[in-house]
Amino acid sequence: MTAWRGRRLLVAASVVLLLLATGVFVIELTRSFSEDEPLARREPRPGTGGGASGVAGMLEHLRALQRIADRHGGNRAAGTPGDHASGRYVGERLRRAGYRVRLQSVRFPYFAERSRPELTFRPGSGARLGQVRTLYYSGGGRVTAPLQPLAVTPDAGCERDDFAGFPRGRIAVIQRGTCTLREKVVRARRAGAVGAIVFNDGAPGRTGTIAGTLGRPGAGIPAVFVGSRTGRALVAADGRRLRVAVDAASETRTTRNVLAESGGGGQHIVMAGAHLDSVDDGPGINDNGSGVAAVLEAAETLAGRGAPRRRLRFAFWGAEEVGLVGSRRYVRGLSQRERSRIAAYLNLDMVGSPNGGRFVYGGTSGRVEALLRRSLAARGVRVERRGGLGGGSDQAPFERAGVPVGGLFSGAARIKTRVEQRAWGGRAGRPFDRCYHRACDDLGNIDRRALAELGMAAVSALRRLSR
Repeated sequence: MTAWRGRRLLVAASVVLLLLATGVFVIELTRSFSEDEPLARREPRPGTGGGASGVAGMLEHLRALQRIADRHGGNRAAGTPGDHASGRYVGERLRRAGYRVRLQSVRFPYFAERSRPELTFRPGSGARLGQVRTLYYSGGGRVTAPLQPLAVTPDAGCERDDFAGFPRGRIAVIQRGTCTLREKVVRARRAGAVGAIVFNDGAPGRTGTIAGTLGRPGAGIPAVFVGSRTGRALVAADGRRLRVAVDAASETRTTRNVLAESGGGGQHIVMAGAHLDSVDDGPGINDNGSGVAAVLEAAETLAGRGAPRRRLRFAFWGAEEVGLVGSRRYVRGLSQRERSRIAAYLNLDMVGSPNGGRFVYGGTSGRVEALLRRSLAARGVRVERRGGLGGGSDQAPFERAGVPVGGLFSGAARIKTRVEQRAWGGRAGRPFDRCYHRACDDLGNIDRRALAELGMAAVSALRRLSR
């Protein structure tokens, strides 16, 4: 589930480069795994494509994803070795099940801060000037240089002339306002600044620090944000030497969408998808290893069951956690005719929350949602409707493109109510998933019953949709 955040890639054997008719660059998956990147232990059963069935099969996939995270720095975040290994695992399982598998390259802005920023007048003193926050997509580095304040006005730094006569090699001190933070910082760098400090303007509710962003990589210098009081103290310290240190990586990286399609069937397509990446802070076994495991198990279960009336296509999206980049890239690359061929898209994002609920959501047509509700009701599962996840997961690009969508969800950081406790058990007054976007989102953070109910409802819905 997206929160707008942002680690030994071992490549074996050959790749075949292809160009799709749409102009999408893909790599036909012909790679094998190295010994330290675990395949699930079972071979697929001939004729079915599946390993273990049902929840056992999903847990098999979750254990593999946990091992991948353990061997690659504790996470599977987009553009990291854990992410690439996760994609190879999923692709190999799909290929073994008989699907035609391809990878779609996805470039995305990457930012990771490794330690807190430093702002001190005397390096090594440990004395800090109030609270300081790194601006997202700041350049990394440590600089010690004289301060050079601009005029204390909201529009300071928005025009090139604001930096007329700016002495090169100084740290710019700029008030927030009028134009974007990126405009101010980039203009400062172009004028010769080696660092930038933006401070709040002091208006009501605008005195402290904020989690500001420069929008994308490329600022090129360390850039931080401070509160209004600290900012004015820095303005008064004009010419005094200050140390600014930002320990961060800000760059453009590449991940992959893993796409698999069944043979046979008609021209219309039924899709199911889940995002493959975790956040930087943990292995992401519920968010969204659970969705990956459910979609992968559905693919293996439905493989080799005869040609459906509609083709099945399975997607494992890259870089969801930094803005739905993979699914947006995919939908944007489809022609209008190709979009019209997609009869339905089913999204699974967090379906094993340990204090979870059973939520279903859909788009404007409601058709996929209704089918999901019937699939759950047939299993005696009480379900609650959500209006949708807004722009928070990978169904959003499809819905905007006019594709009928639906999805399953077991809850994230929201607190469970007493009514929801009576419906599904668990503990009221606690989050559906207390480990949401945290290091503890590991194998111990999965409710097997929720995973089984929602995962097998997805299999049933896909079977019906493809008939």
